[in-house]
Amino acid sequence: MDPTPFPLEFDLELTLPYLLNRAGVRIGQSFSGELARHDLALPEWRLLAALLKRGSQTVSELGTHTSIELSRTSRLVGGLERRGLLRRKASGADARAVELSLTRSGHALALQIVPLARLYERVALGGMSADEVETLKRLLAKVYDNMDALNASVKRPRRAASRRKP
Repeated sequence: MDPTPFPLEFDLELTLPYLLNRAGVRIGQSFSGELARHDLALPEWRLLAALLKRGSQTVSELGTHTSIELSRTSRLVGGLERRGLLRRKASGADARAVELSLTRSGHALALQIVPLARLYERVALGGMSADEVETLKRLLAKVYDNMDALNASVKRPRRAASRRKP
């Protein structure tokens, strides 16, 4: 008996989420190999790059700029701090807040990796005109912003509480 095929109107391999993920995973996996030579993982690089670009930030700001979930950002920050790549200091604006910034070593490492990041972007965008690249980046930012409409209306299920043993 033939299984009923999916409707022809839906082709996963032509959907935007699939195409974005596929491209991102491919670039990320390749670039991660380069980062491993510097003893960094891709999310750690994103934190260093955000601090390099924007200067000192709170953990929350870093999470927002890198699209890394807050608790994971905190864990990554701890590891980078132990390795001497970033430091914490009390915020002048709010005594409870902590600002994060690159150390000299972190700054030097980030600057060393920037040319590699630019190379990967250049290769990924190969064959596109400057106008196409600008349009692509503008449209991707719009796609990101458009998701606010759904994120505001979607209630995420709460995780089940872990059960404690008596």
